[in-house]
Amino acid sequence: MAYLSEFSVPVNAVFFRAFKQGDTEYLARTWLIDPNTAEQRAESKTEPGAVKAPWNGVDYYVSFGEDRWRQWEDARRYGFVSAGKGKWYSNSLKSLQIGDRISVHIPQQGYVGVGEVTSSAAPARDARLTVGGQVTAFRELTFQADTLHDLDDDDQCEWVVGVKWLEQLPASQAFWEKGLFANQNSACKLRSAVTLTALQKKFPAAFSAGD
Repeated sequence: MAYLSEFSVPVNAVFFRAFKQGDTEYLARTWLIDPNTAEQRAESKTEPGAVKAPWNGVDYYVSFGEDRWRQWEDARRYGFVSAGKGKWYSNSLKSLQIGDRISVHIPQQGYVGVGEVTSSAAPARDARLTVGGQVTAFRELTFQADTLHDLDDDDQCEWVVGVKWLEQLPASQAFWEKGLFANQNSACKLRSAVTLTALQKKFPAAFSAGD
């Protein structure tokens, strides 16, 4: 399905997971491809031999999937992004290097922050963040979500990237406009000039930092 969507075939899949906490039962929904991405691909036409837009060597896109395992408020508070529950989700975070600029997108909501990578990806049991000026082990922090899951399993645990937020918003104020870039990968190079221009207007201080 992911392959077909690259060729403007309007196809997608949705996964449902049921879990229970105390006396409360929950049903979580996850799309294989972000619906905004699927719509954008379906509306575009892929020309034979098309060349990718050039990359500026700095900007990355990060998808931060909010669910039982991670919450954006935790990431805002402590300065990190993460992905887990499978190599497919966490491996792309390993491409992020210290000094890279990331624009964070919550699927089905929009962009919520821009930051600078301060530490490369590490499993949650080993990750360390600078919180309140103090270097702190990730596993010693308190989270709203069940972020410290599967600590001894590198394939399933959260992989954590430290971030210094340049500008960020609560999820309720997420920024989205039709035509902006979105992708199912946890991290990838951000090449879309339209998206970068829109983000520069929304988060001007983040994109002027260091200029």
